[in-house]
Amino acid sequence: MFIRKEINLKVPATTGNVGPGFDCIGLAVDIWNSISVSFNSKELIINNNGIDKDSYQSIEIEKNLILSGIEEVYPKFDKSKIKLINENSIPFSSGLGSSAAALCAGLFIGNILNDNKYTLEELNQKAISIEGHPDNVSPCFFGGLTISIFNSDTNNWVVKKINVPNELNIMIFVPNFISNTNVSRNKLPSSISRQSAVYNISRTALLIHCFSTNDLSLLSQATKDSIHQDARLEEFPQMKSIMKAASVAGALGSIVSGSGPSVMIFSNGNEFTIDYEVKEAARRHNLEGKLILTKPSNNGISYSNQI
Repeated sequence: MFIRKEINLKVPATTGNVGPGFDCIGLAVDIWNSISVSFNSKELIINNNGIDKDSYQSIEIEKNLILSGIEEVYPKFDKSKIKLINENSIPFSSGLGSSAAALCAGLFIGNILNDNKYTLEELNQKAISIEGHPDNVSPCFFGGLTISIFNSDTNNWVVKKINVPNELNIMIFVPNFISNTNVSRNKLPSSISRQSAVYNISRTALLIHCFSTNDLSLLSQATKDSIHQDARLEEFPQMKSIMKAASVAGALGSIVSGSGPSVMIFSNGNEFTIDYEVKEAARRHNLEGKLILTKPSNNGISYSNQI
């Protein structure tokens, strides 16, 4: 193994479900955490900078997902003499994959230290088994829109990627409160009707069609859902007004990002009007938050290192 001075990498935000694709469709977003690990420190130092600094700093070292990911892939890892700097741009606990990004980054770094023993596909398998949600972690590694299925014959996950049209824009309304993924999931029904199943299956198929053929005109229908979004919005019903305002202003479609509470809005034009109407809807409901204008990312995690 080479003795490395420093490893630098970038890992994207992700959104799970993407409307009807519950637990199987994910999308990488052009918002990145930049992580630097140097190996010449006299002690373990962890600096979390950027947005939500206080939230990240409050995470105990023992629960640091980057360190856990490194140790999972490289058990010989000595964390007592490293400096870990995390420049955060992904909002914390907002449905944009901050935990998935940290875990995937750790697995990726551990693999570099272990002379790239595992392929990207194998790292993804590990990430899914730890994090539990393929729609969150797979886009971190591969970028684009990912489709994940579990193959019970081979006992592993099959992941396929679709490149997303470059002209698609994303507007994300991130409220000033957070949600817990497990709490949000516990609100979901334990069973669904055949009608709901068909509703989501058909729209998931349409969603794949939209992204693979660049037929963005159908996103309004393709992003609708009857399984999880209404249950999650019960906790923050004012977000429905945000989604409605975006639709009226000309958005192509909108979804609850992951488990929420953020709302993701797809657009290709009308961004100025959407911005105004969404902020006006938030004002009427005394809802504080920020609106981020970005795009999907067809690239996943990337790195450079000094040897």
